[in-house]
Amino acid sequence: MMGIRSLTFRLKVQGFVAVAMMAAMLPPLAHAQDDEVVARVNGQEITAADLAIAEEMYGPQLGQMPEDARRSVLVNALIELRIVADAAREANVTEQDAFKRQLAFFEAQTLRSVFIEQRVADAVTDEAIRAAYDGQVGSFPTVAERKLRHILVGTEDEATDIINALEAGQSFADLAQERSIDAVSKAKGGDLGFVAEGEIMPEVEEAAAELEPGQFTRSPVATAFGFHVVMLEEARNRPPPAFETVEPQIRQALASAEEQRLLAGLRAAAQVEKLVPDVTPPQADDGHDH
Repeated sequence: MMGIRSLTFRLKVQGFVAVAMMAAMLPPLAHAQDDEVVARVNGQEITAADLAIAEEMYGPQLGQMPEDARRSVLVNALIELRIVADAAREANVTEQDAFKRQLAFFEAQTLRSVFIEQRVADAVTDEAIRAAYDGQVGSFPTVAERKLRHILVGTEDEATDIINALEAGQSFADLAQERSIDAVSKAKGGDLGFVAEGEIMPEVEEAAAELEPGQFTRSPVATAFGFHVVMLEEARNRPPPAFETVEPQIRQALASAEEQRLLAGLRAAAQVEKLVPDVTPPQADDGHDH
């Protein structure tokens, strides 16, 4: 279990010091009377509202910690924060230039974050996401696909015997379960699901193209794996992805684009004088040759 000292160190590394500096400069926040008080430090209340902010900032670092332990660790961190902040005030840290410089930096950082978050949220609405989806669905390429079953055996004679059994009325799925050597599809009655062009062995694909739904190949189909008997169950154009499955990706893409648009507009309107050379950072080594 993560101890308070370990957590405090990690949170400081991740930005906890910024909150501590803010707390050192500002008096304790006033909260609504109905806020649950979770701790008191020198008579000052730490409330559920403070805990909610801590959870938002530090929660991801706590992983799958049980809820009661999570709450306890965060409250301990807030207690230590308040204790150190009080000590910093008494030591007049708020009057030091180093404090003021760092506080100004973190204030600008927070303003940037809140400003962009609010503007992006205003632009990336549910309606905008739906409109983007509707516009993209029409541009999806049409992909023809077939729902196939197959039975794979080791010899041509075995495949011919299976074709004769099918012509006599035996079930394709039953024969696949009994005789196919494809362990993956065998348990599903030979079902290969929907496959598009290029997603299956060319010999099988070519044979399936000659079939109508419900038909099976009347001669064995030879591949490097053996001999197949192939059945076409259904042919269709692949449907576009459902809105629910791509909504998070569309939201993220729109948010990223809006943030870049916003930043570009602000920078274009600002008077900027960069006094150091522009240098392109080296590309990170991802283990691939480029």
